[in-house]
Amino acid sequence: MQQLRWLACALLLPALAGCATTAHRGFEQLPLLPPAAFGAAATGQQRLTLSRESGGAALVLDAAVEVDAMELRVAGMLLGQRILLLVWDGRRLQESREPVVPAALSGRAILRDLQLVYWPAQAIRAVLPQGWRLEEQAARRRLLHGATVVFEAERGDAVPLGNASLWNHPGQYRIDIESSYESR
Repeated sequence: MQQLRWLACALLLPALAGCATTAHRGFEQLPLLPPAAFGAAATGQQRLTLSRESGGAALVLDAAVEVDAMELRVAGMLLGQRILLLVWDGRRLQESREPVVPAALSGRAILRDLQLVYWPAQAIRAVLPQGWRLEEQAARRRLLHGATVVFEAERGDAVPLGNASLWNHPGQYRIDIESSYESR
C-alpha cells in the first residue's frame, strides 16, 4: 500500500492540482441531477486519460460507472486498486476515498462533469441557474456563463456512457474517455 500511495501522489497531484480551481464563479456550485434524470440504466468501464490544458504528462485512470433510477455509482481505480467510490442518490453524496486521493479532487466535481457529458440536455437546462446556458449541436455540448464557454464535451458515439472528451476550462483540464458499456 505504501508503494501505491507514493505512486498515486506522484501521478495524481501534478495532474489534478487545478481541479479545485474556481476560476469561474458559480461553476463549482452547479446543481447535480438525480440519477433518474439519466433516463436509463447503464453500466460502463471507462479508461480516463487526464491532461492539463497547459501541457505536461497525461495520467490514465480506470473507472466503473453504474447508473439506474435510484443511484449513480462511480469507482476510480489506480493500478487495479479502488482508490475512490462515489454514490449519489439525488439527495446525498457518499464518498469513500483512499488517502492517496488528493483533497483537491472533488467527488461533486467528478459527478458534475459526468452529468454534463452524459445526462440529457433538457434535464441539464432545467436546473441551470440564471445566466447559464447549455448549447448542443450533434455530438458537441458547450456550457456557457454569459458569453464565456466554461465547459465543452464531445461524444464519440450516441450510446449511454460512451466514448467522449471533455474540457473543463476553470479546472484547466481535459479528459478523454474510452468506454465499454452495457445498457440494462
